[in-house]
Amino acid sequence: MNYHLRYLPLPDVTEGMVLGAPLSIAEKGVISFSLPEGHSLTETNLQQMKIRHAEFVCVREEDTRSDDERANAWAQTEARLQRIFRAADLRQPVMANLYEAVRAYRRT
Repeated sequence: MNYHLRYLPLPDVTEGMVLGAPLSIAEKGVISFSLPEGHSLTETNLQQMKIRHAEFVCVREEDTRSDDERANAWAQTEARLQRIFRAADLRQPVMANLYEAVRAYRRT
């Protein structure tokens, strides 16, 4: 089964959604609440996040697109990234790393 990650504002997150990345909330530099990747959210979790002023949550959702649809979407994303970085010198390590980081982020 294929999945993709989405970053949702807390009001859009519902019970039963699965975390796509670890969640950590810090207060005054100290982690006050955390949940692991893959955790299925409960109503209590959502309340705890709200109390601690969480804003966004990374959730994992089933990707119902066909392989062809996913391939076409990725081709469009690659083309867009190439347009964005067309003036960048990707031989420079910093720019190459930035390009790869954005590419990896968009791949999820």
